[in-house]
Amino acid sequence: MNRPSEIVVLAEDAMHQSFIRQYLYRLGYKVHQIRFRAVAMGRGCGEQLVRKHYANEVQAFRRRSVRAATSLVVVIDGDLSNRRKEQLQKLLEENELDPRTGSEQIVHFIPKRNIEDWIHCLNGKSVDEEAHDKKWADLGPQVKPVAATFHNWTRPNAPVPNHCIRSLRQAIPEAQRLES
Repeated sequence: MNRPSEIVVLAEDAMHQSFIRQYLYRLGYKVHQIRFRAVAMGRGCGEQLVRKHYANEVQAFRRRSVRAATSLVVVIDGDLSNRRKEQLQKLLEENELDPRTGSEQIVHFIPKRNIEDWIHCLNGKSVDEEAHDKKWADLGPQVKPVAATFHNWTRPNAPVPNHCIRSLRQAIPEAQRLES
């Protein structure tokens, strides 16, 4: 598969975007190759907006990918019932679109509750994905180094530490869709 010349990112908020931006930079992508789809920051629920635009972005990705190597990265917080993947699939069905295939570079990053749990985990901290603890200091300065850690964890045959939370572990093969 050719390396994408364009990556479109559909993410809930600025922290999601920052994490993905730094991870894509680690993969060698440049600013001009990454396009973020705007979500209404601070106006409404980012997760709902990602779901609202998901099917249209998949359809646009498929049209673009006929002409040029393209990727679509979707970053959306999950829920306690772990149904977010099924919800995304159902959105495709409702819009009469084919399911995402293994060969498509449509990447789903789905933190169980929030991206901040991933940041803490990637910093080596023990994280309980079931707890709803929003006592975080400004994590912005930590995004670049944890994106580098995530990049290291996605390398072929890289050891993943035991403290890695389930949703982050599930993101590794998703990330490898971009790296193949």
